[in-house]
Order: sequence, then C-alpha cells, then structure tokens
Amino acid sequence: MDKEKQVYDMLDKVYDPELDQPLTDLGFIDRIVIENDKVEVVFRLPTYWCSPNFAYIMAEDIHDYVSQLNWVHEVKVNLIDHCNSSEINQGVNSKRAFSESLRSFGGSDAELDELRKTFQIKAFYARQEKIIKHLLNKEGLQKEDIVTLSLEAFYALPLKEEGPVLREKYLEKKLWLDHGGNEAFTTPEGDVLSLETFSEYLLGLKRTRLSMEFNGHYCRGLLEARYNLPSTNEEGAMSR
Repeated sequence: MDKEKQVYDMLDKVYDPELDQPLTDLGFIDRIVIENDKVEVVFRLPTYWCSPNFAYIMAEDIHDYVSQLNWVHEVKVNLIDHCNSSEINQGVNSKRAFSESLRSFGGSDAELDELRKTFQIKAFYARQEKIIKHLLNKEGLQKEDIVTLSLEAFYALPLKEEGPVLREKYLEKKLWLDHGGNEAFTTPEGDVLSLETFSEYLLGLKRTRLSMEFNGHYCRGLLEARYNLPSTNEEGAMSR
C-alpha cells in the first residue's frame, strides 16, 4: 500500500465531532504532502469563524491518527483560512494543551474533554437509531426483541444489506462509553431500555440524528460555496 493511501486511510478515522462524519467525506481535507517520513495535512472548514473548540479537536485527531503510522516520524497539521489557524496549528504541532494554545479564547481543557464526551453521546444516539430502525424495518425484529436483546445475540444476528456496517459503527460508540453489562441496547448512561418508553426514546434518537444530518448538509453547502466545489447534496440526502 502506498504512503498516500495509508495517510488517507488514517484520515478516514477522523470525524467532525459535531456531525459524526469523516473529514474525508465532508471534503475538509484539502491535501496532504509527504516528504520521506514527514507528513503535512492541510485541512479547511466551512467558515472562517467555525468553533475553535471543534477545529482543535479535529486538528488533534488528525495529528494523533497520522502519527500512528510506523513510518511517519513527523506530522504537521495545517488548518487554513480560519480565524484561529495560527494558534491551533502551533498548539497541536507543539502538542500544547487547548487552554494554553488559545488563551485569548478562554477555554479550558476540562471543557474540551466535556465537549468531546457530549458529541460522543450524540453520535451514540444517532448510530443507535440507525441500527434499531434497520432491525425493525429490514430484519423483522419487534420492540420486545430489541429491549431484551443481549450483546451475544446481537453479534450473532445474520444482518443483511447495510446492517453489519450499522452494527459495527454503533458498537464502536457503545464500547467507547464502556457500559459493561450484556444488553445490546441501553441509554448512554448504561440503563436498560423499557418497552413502555421505547417509542418515545426512539423518537428522541431520531431527532438527534436528523439534527446532525441537517447540520452536515449545511456545512457541506457552506464549504462548497466557500471554495467553489461541486455539489454533493444528492450523495448526503437525509434519511427519514
């Protein structure tokens, strides 16, 4: 596998924290430059004033993931066309804390960690809704089956179409929350779902997922307008 593909494979793992979509899919990666064991990743965001918190999270993740390649000895992250480009780039490339890098912004490292957690939970909700909807509509499961489904049984289900991918993506976030227990579907806090409140809970998941998808469309449109890129709206249409 060539070096460029290896770098892009790692960048596929870097997600916009608010949208739960890879930066590569969103068009945020402008280009990469490889010189022997050094890699520069140039990325851009939809507006000049995108949240410095979000930008810093993405820049950190770019640096961390690309650094995992065993042949890479130096990673330079280069956020362009942003009001805090200089502070973010210097901070991430020097491995400084967020609070130290953006003193004028006034954010704390604890707040950034809490923001990461908030978006992990939102991603958990959105991914959970997608796999539950698939189980109900494509696999023939009932609400009663889902609220009582064990992890072992969930892993063993012979899912069709996009089911295996939806299961894997959901379990990735469930594992991050580190619930323990043997229930396939719980709240972000690890509480078991109840049959009586299942429909209401599922509606809440759908609202979160639709909000994230709407924001994704909005960001794509802004990025396309800002950099005169071809439209990708038809590829990312929101699902009901």
